[in-house]
Amino acid sequence: MRTPWPALTLWLALASCGGAQRPVEPMGEPTLYPGRVVAARGPTMAQDGGRCTIEVQEADGSYLNCRIRIRCNGDLVYGLSGAGFNNCRRDGPTFVFAHDSSGTRRDGDPRMFFDLMAGRVIISDDDPDVEVLVDIMNRPEGYPDS
Repeated sequence: MRTPWPALTLWLALASCGGAQRPVEPMGEPTLYPGRVVAARGPTMAQDGGRCTIEVQEADGSYLNCRIRIRCNGDLVYGLSGAGFNNCRRDGPTFVFAHDSSGTRRDGDPRMFFDLMAGRVIISDDDPDVEVLVDIMNRPEGYPDS
């Protein structure tokens, strides 16, 4: 079997060109939105009717500009230590949308969909097979049902 040294050399050269990337860090105070579980499927601590807190915080990354953490019934169900960073869409100073489409098998945390205008958060994964739908309550003024 022939070793692909040219490919390995090219990969090492490309990896070293980018330099060491610093980790993205949250900054400032988070915005907290209360939520209520409207449906939960699979082995999850979140149960129908349970209370959640959706925490949205600015991050210092150029692409990953926010961090979202979601707690339901006191358990952190999304955004474990060092995770939860997303590319969030803004409406002025408010983060209004994010979609983490990679599950635990790919990046270590579940998939997550956050839509402030629709008032919905969805956390799902295949490892294990779970899905939690959360309605966001008490949205900022100017949003439906605020």
